[in-house]
Amino acid sequence: MISTDYKNIFLLKKTQLDEVDVELYKFLEFWKSSKKETEVITSGSTGLSKKIKISKKQIKNSAKSSISHFKIKEKSTFLICLPIKYIGGKMMLIRAIISKAKIMLYKPLANPFIELNDNIDFIALTPLQLFNVVKKKKNFDKIKLAIIGGGEISNQLILELQNISTNCYQTYGMTETISHIAVRNLKNCDDKTPYKCLDNISIDTNQNNQLIINSKQLNLKNLVTNDIIEIVNEKEFVYLGRKDNIINSGGLKINPKMLENEIQKSLDSTNFYIDKINNEKLGEEVVLIALLDLKLDSLIKSINAIKDKNTRPKKVFFTDRLFQNENQKLDRVKSKKYALNLNKSFSLAKK
Repeated sequence: MISTDYKNIFLLKKTQLDEVDVELYKFLEFWKSSKKETEVITSGSTGLSKKIKISKKQIKNSAKSSISHFKIKEKSTFLICLPIKYIGGKMMLIRAIISKAKIMLYKPLANPFIELNDNIDFIALTPLQLFNVVKKKKNFDKIKLAIIGGGEISNQLILELQNISTNCYQTYGMTETISHIAVRNLKNCDDKTPYKCLDNISIDTNQNNQLIINSKQLNLKNLVTNDIIEIVNEKEFVYLGRKDNIINSGGLKINPKMLENEIQKSLDSTNFYIDKINNEKLGEEVVLIALLDLKLDSLIKSINAIKDKNTRPKKVFFTDRLFQNENQKLDRVKSKKYALNLNKSFSLAKK
């Protein structure tokens, strides 16, 4: 861990920064240069990663919007433990610099609290990092505000957060939106708790209920996302899932996220997910992919608790691992291919 601040971070040597993250030095060099744009790699959670260009102006406006929303004061202490390669890490660094913060730089490991001794005003975590630290509630005694982004947060994890003093928010955003454009409070929340847009963000939907984002400050004009939402009002929306994950089974449109939420209500585990396989009759068939540590009887009981029988998974594929990409998100394509090749399946369809 390196302890520095918004000024002295630019004086650190490349060898020092490389011990934390090899992308740190390069990004700091860009920030103090006269260059107006930089390339950022997308996470690749739903397809191949790609590089896009974003400007310093966009980065600054996004950082200022987040600082304003969370009322971050000057000289706060930031713990930065996300990979600088991706937009989340870059934005935490710039928020710290703009707010003239004390900065704690930590390797982007699965557990960023191992060496934590200082009080922290602001930290950003991935769901995997949250999972690894939340069991020990004392980890959060020193944390004032935590934002969690980059993937889905299970209902079980949300329950774990109810008994800690830290203010915890789930973020909605992507590389193309220069980090988060909306957040929701994870205290006393459920599946229908909406995201609240930050200032200078406007939202809409198309005929497929896909979220459309506009922001003059971020230079976003009618950005159509793959996310299905329900608009509550002009500043709030409920996230329902991704369009590219929707399963069309015999003409019935099935949302995997909603099924996963239903199953989690009676299954004390997140070691599974809902996917689809080809079906000659239905076109696509709903399946459940689960780690081997889950008992079949428990899975069947949770599946049978799904109210709409037509949406229930027809097969369970067991696997010894679920893959993640570099950004610690579930790699659904790779995980499904691996599970299907193992061919450890159990049919739930009635004969």
